[in-house]
Amino acid sequence: MYDTLRNLIISISSVLVGYFAPLKDVVFVIFFVFLLNCIFGLVAGVGVQGEKFSLKKFFRCILETLVFYVIVLSIYLVGEKMGNPDGAIQCISGVVYAIIYFYFVNILRNAHKLLPNSKGIKFLFYVLSFEMIKKIPYLQQYQEHAETVEKELKKED
Repeated sequence: MYDTLRNLIISISSVLVGYFAPLKDVVFVIFFVFLLNCIFGLVAGVGVQGEKFSLKKFFRCILETLVFYVIVLSIYLVGEKMGNPDGAIQCISGVVYAIIYFYFVNILRNAHKLLPNSKGIKFLFYVLSFEMIKKIPYLQQYQEHAETVEKELKKED
């Protein structure tokens, strides 16, 4: 029974890996960005702010990674089944660039906590946090909307 189940899992995994092979670089990029975010967050939290290691925060980071994997793989599956894998790859690129933007802002925020006197990190954080918003369509409106929603949620608490 164990061998049959193991062979079934290996077979299904092989088919999935083969089907999603065109996304191998995207999968690596998402993993790399989340790994950097996790490392910088851990070092900044534990090393600088004196927080204890939180397994809950770690698993939340893993869960976020899995959610983005599901989104990316779903976009590819739908686009490929609709006969437009190139369009799906283009859409996935937009999602991945959004992931990169938001998480690199967070990485730089944590790097600034680690190295508060680094002018280079301060400059990069400033450019990504404030100047880049002006260049990406809808990002500034999103930031304003997110701040409004956050203020409203704090009022309710």
